[in-house]
Amino acid sequence: MRKPCRFRILSLLALGLGLAPVLLLPGCKVRSAPAPMAARPALLSWRVASAYLEDIFAKIPNSSIDDFRKETPEAERDLVNASHGEAGIKESNAHVYGEPTAVTTDLMLAHLKITEHDVLYDFGCGRGFFLMQALLTTPLKKAVGVELAASRVNIGKVAHQAMLAEGLMPAGKVLELHEQDMTQATLDDATVVYMDSVFFSDELLTTMAKRMSRARNLRSVVMIMKGLPPNPWFEVESTQRLKMSWSPRFGSDVIFYKRTSAPAA
Repeated sequence: MRKPCRFRILSLLALGLGLAPVLLLPGCKVRSAPAPMAARPALLSWRVASAYLEDIFAKIPNSSIDDFRKETPEAERDLVNASHGEAGIKESNAHVYGEPTAVTTDLMLAHLKITEHDVLYDFGCGRGFFLMQALLTTPLKKAVGVELAASRVNIGKVAHQAMLAEGLMPAGKVLELHEQDMTQATLDDATVVYMDSVFFSDELLTTMAKRMSRARNLRSVVMIMKGLPPNPWFEVESTQRLKMSWSPRFGSDVIFYKRTSAPAA
């Protein structure tokens, strides 16, 4: 059995007395002190990230998923529905709000293989929870949310400021939340697009497919339940059944698309 190093014992005694050890006896090796542990890891697990985010949103009035379902201002409801064309106005459900669960978001991001070179866009981003989780749990450097309902964007911006104030957002990462019609958004730097497209009209999705086809860096699109109309630019890579805020037990289909042709002119 290896004998304990007397220097180690003497060092511990000296430290206990508030003295610095100065003696190195033969047979003892100097070991460097372990590096100090960071207060928070660079990337968080989905459980930790979602806990932080839920705590932030809990401090903001009327910011929960349930609040958004019940309290969509009439003017915003009409505006969102109208942005989906005649079908949106007739069916009057495009404003209905929902999000993937935190674990589903994590599975989606893992499937997409998000890297530090990606720029993630969320069309119809609501309060921006999906993008915030992506920034906290993946190497992603930039996330952009586009949402037509002003009240949702404003709450997302308040949450973003809280993340910055609490030191939750890693240095060098960027979150942009825009109050804008998605058909008018610029996608020049987008590499991945996410859409919670459950109630998106075919008219809107056809327009978005054409716009996304011109995004030169876009490699993947992920949608929930309702996919893109047939088009020459994107094809289904796979479909998974995953849990959503509105269906935590049975889940909904998540459709992953890959690019099949060069960007349109």
